[in-house]
Amino acid sequence: MVKDSTSIKKRRKNTAPTENEGEGDIYTKVVEFEEKESAQRAAEDDANIYFDLCKNIRNYLAEVLLLKQENTNESRGRIQKGLSESCVMIAVLKKLNRLDKFRTITSRENLNTEKQKVDSTNLQYHNLLYEAAHLASEYTKCKQFKSKDEDIELVPVETFLQLAPELMTQQFKTGELTDAKRHQLHLAMLEWELTQRKAQAQLCDTFEEEKKHLATDIVALKNRLEGIGPKLTAVLEASKPLQEYLGLPIDKIQAEHRLAYLLPEPLYLLYALTDAYKQVYNINMEVEILGDYDEANQWKEMHQSLDMKVDVESEPEADQQEIEEVVEVVKKRRHRKISQVDKNEEKKKVLLESHPLCVQITMNVKSGFVLKVKFMFRPQLNIVTVTSSTDVPNTITANTAREALIGESILNELLDEDFGTESPNPSTSYQLQRVGFTSFAALVPKLGFAYNWAQKICGYDFLSIDKNQCNKPDPACVELIIKSIYRRLKSRIDLALQLQHLEQNLIPTIPDTVEYPKNAESTLTKWVLYSWQNYCQLPATAQLIENEIVQATDLFYSATISRPKATLQAVIAIKNNYPLKSPIFSLTLKYNGEFHGGNSDEIRDMERAVNLGWSTAISSASWVLSAQLRHLCSFLDVYLESLTPSVFPQKTVFFKSVSGRNRRKPFKFRKIGAGI
Repeated sequence: MVKDSTSIKKRRKNTAPTENEGEGDIYTKVVEFEEKESAQRAAEDDANIYFDLCKNIRNYLAEVLLLKQENTNESRGRIQKGLSESCVMIAVLKKLNRLDKFRTITSRENLNTEKQKVDSTNLQYHNLLYEAAHLASEYTKCKQFKSKDEDIELVPVETFLQLAPELMTQQFKTGELTDAKRHQLHLAMLEWELTQRKAQAQLCDTFEEEKKHLATDIVALKNRLEGIGPKLTAVLEASKPLQEYLGLPIDKIQAEHRLAYLLPEPLYLLYALTDAYKQVYNINMEVEILGDYDEANQWKEMHQSLDMKVDVESEPEADQQEIEEVVEVVKKRRHRKISQVDKNEEKKKVLLESHPLCVQITMNVKSGFVLKVKFMFRPQLNIVTVTSSTDVPNTITANTAREALIGESILNELLDEDFGTESPNPSTSYQLQRVGFTSFAALVPKLGFAYNWAQKICGYDFLSIDKNQCNKPDPACVELIIKSIYRRLKSRIDLALQLQHLEQNLIPTIPDTVEYPKNAESTLTKWVLYSWQNYCQLPATAQLIENEIVQATDLFYSATISRPKATLQAVIAIKNNYPLKSPIFSLTLKYNGEFHGGNSDEIRDMERAVNLGWSTAISSASWVLSAQLRHLCSFLDVYLESLTPSVFPQKTVFFKSVSGRNRRKPFKFRKIGAGI
């Protein structure tokens, strides 16, 4: 229990030493000395000494343990010597403990003293609060008196003394303001305020007259402008033949500009930059705005009144019901039918809605081949989604060729790993979960693909900026994306033309600049589409799937190459960025059993030879697949003719049936005549 301050003072007074002190109690002197010493010494230094002593004692005890294990005369002497040192250290520890207790007692005494001061101050504070409350009540009573002129707003005294006439303010600039002078000052300010208001009223009348004259002039000018409008319309109508002759679609441009004004910011940036790119490079590309002007204008006005965005999640949870009443008079009774609208479905509809206007880019590459890419803005999700379609000429009849020209397949992986099935906006997943959707990928058929490149050319970058912010995209980025789409479309058209021939079991013609074997005995007998599910079930493709070299978004085909008594099935995976990555062949040979890369080194060597070493230039898109098939037919001949010459007479030129230490088949074509 802490002692009070009076007992503390009394104790200190009784224990204070005097000059004539005689021999006293040694214990009392030591206590007084240590009490003074605890006040003079720093607690941090004593703590450091305490920890050092504890460390030394532990070290000594550890050393004693080791010395006792030795059990020699020298060790016993060292133990005895260290014992005295340890006793001294323990005595010092006890002293430090006493000093710490003195400090604790002193701190408690100081704390009690400060508590008494705080209590005294707190009491004074409460007294002042009571007095202030009393003064406030008295002040409120004084303020109840009001004069009629108090409601008039007057200028500050300083302004009055500065602007009012000298005759009116002279007596208030000198001397001290008494109550009488303050009253006279207030009267003078009221008189000056009346004078100023009369002057302002007169000035207001003057301005009203000027306003009437200006309104009359405006009406006259407006009537004149209205008369000019029909004349300008007639001039424009008369100039239409000249516009058509000069190729100036002014009316169409004006209509598009009216729609462009209503575009949301991301689509407006896309429209402006792509249209500028088209005009600068004069390429065969059309940029147009789709949608109804009135609907877009109404949508804009509605969202401006709602602060540009509706928060789907912040709607009150109170029951809101739409009631339909059907009144029927049967025996003078009325029956009412009440139907409730599913609020969650309404939230889903609002969350997934798109802007009424969208931007469509139409690209023409070759005669009859057209790619249409439509960009739509989802304001609640704050992303841009893309849908696409292709127009293929009637000459392309093969299903495999049309499969390669599907719009979503062309636009996949324009950027690395960009399939558009995941929203680039991190907040989208939370928004969808709140209304009951599982993932964005399930909504892709309905909403479109949210490609990262589409966000970039529309000014979005969700990695570095806030989701509500839309920066102006780099024109170089727009140019890069458009060029990439054109290159991809041209490559797919070249691929589709090859597939058209392959489905007819004809290997297309290869340019003379490309070296390839021309006298293969094996022939292509079948070329069909292949599904991802069937591809995954083949033993020959297990390693490719395990290493994620192929994916479900690739194009898959099956080719059958035949020679009497032997059949080679080649499953081909064509990547989205063909021909930057050459087609990947997985082979299964049916001859005296079934062999593939997993159980046959020769088949694995054949796969390596047909898959590696091809050109990845864009110009190779028209022949690389055909060249691989030509080589594969020749490799099959080499394999069969070197394996069983008695069944398959040698018709392909090769010098050795095996080569190297691993006894490989000669699966490498060299331009020496027409052999391998």
